[in-house]
Amino acid sequence: MIRRNLRVGIYFLFTLTFCTSDPKGVSKHTQDVEKIEIDLSKAREGKLSEFFEPEVEYIWLKDDSADAQLNAGLQKIFFHEDKIITLDIFGCRCIQIFDRSGNLLSKIRAYGEGPEKYLDFDDAIIVEDELLLLGVYPPKLMWFSLDGKFLREEKLEKRVSSGIYSEKTERYYFYSNTREPGDFFVRSVNESFKDSTAFFPFQEEGYFGNYPSRYNFLKLEGDIFLGMAFQDTIWQVKGGKFVPKLFFDFGKYAQSMGEMKRLSDLDPIQELDFINKKAKLYFIPHQWYLTETFFYSGFKYEESFFNVFYDRKSKESHVIKGRLQNDLDGGFDPYSILYQFEEGIVGFNVPGRDLFKVLQKKESELGQETFESYRKSLGRDWVQVAEDARESENPVLVIYSVKK
Repeated sequence: MIRRNLRVGIYFLFTLTFCTSDPKGVSKHTQDVEKIEIDLSKAREGKLSEFFEPEVEYIWLKDDSADAQLNAGLQKIFFHEDKIITLDIFGCRCIQIFDRSGNLLSKIRAYGEGPEKYLDFDDAIIVEDELLLLGVYPPKLMWFSLDGKFLREEKLEKRVSSGIYSEKTERYYFYSNTREPGDFFVRSVNESFKDSTAFFPFQEEGYFGNYPSRYNFLKLEGDIFLGMAFQDTIWQVKGGKFVPKLFFDFGKYAQSMGEMKRLSDLDPIQELDFINKKAKLYFIPHQWYLTETFFYSGFKYEESFFNVFYDRKSKESHVIKGRLQNDLDGGFDPYSILYQFEEGIVGFNVPGRDLFKVLQKKESELGQETFESYRKSLGRDWVQVAEDARESENPVLVIYSVKK
């Protein structure tokens, strides 16, 4: 159980962890590691039915308040029981909580200076039906109830970027985007914020980019997995250590990390131009998910984008170039999968007005008579949502179930 008086434990977590860390807490590759080969010469077109169950769910998020700004982009969306939690980090700088029908239930907006306030945040997780806000500036941890009420906060010596909680081991795992020699990227503590261990020391010769870490951790069947920007390995927490579980084999398409390291000599505009237009294959834990049957991630190669699905049963990689054809209900063809809403449940969001434009195009292609038949059968659900949200810039969540 989380205790209110955590100050001593948190102080030791962020001041003494580095002296007590076990450098052997990260294991090397073993024969059990799954290799994901990505050969762009085998890229092809792909259909949703190859990777997802037939049913597609649509939820229109409804918030008409003046500061809603849902159309500005939602950096993270996840489900918790019968609720939908959205993080709008750059728009309203708030967390919105909806029911599973898309109706707004509550909002956490504590922007400002001083106690019970934040100037910035970057992540949130649910622990024991409380929302723990992470990546907060000034550095601290903040707890809120799911009806939006502030509960408590604890100041930190250093900022925590993101994190996850393991119910199996009753431990937290926190990630920090450190660039300090001798510092560590990951720290783990128990529920009392004691018994601290650190993993993955910062290495000056490495390249880690400048990406948010809110998607670095994933949970599958209670197990914790970690992906890190520009690293070729997905790690799993096992026996108190991080052990390699999957790794990428990019072959001749791999981006040289030495070349990436030299980007620090460029000005920010030149560095961004290289990453967006010239960089070869590398992994960023942004658009990815993991289930018992599939690993998925989006990858860029120079200016081209690829959806990569790795079948964990057949050990086969499927490299899909371009959009995924929606042969499930004939609706929106997704560019990529943006969110893992919960285990095995993934998808993306599209503004209501844009979805309605897709509907208008569909009607024009099919003709009136065929379209009327389509809207009463295969396209019933998405047609109804598209018509309901036709004048809204608020997002419609498009939700898929990963094949088992």
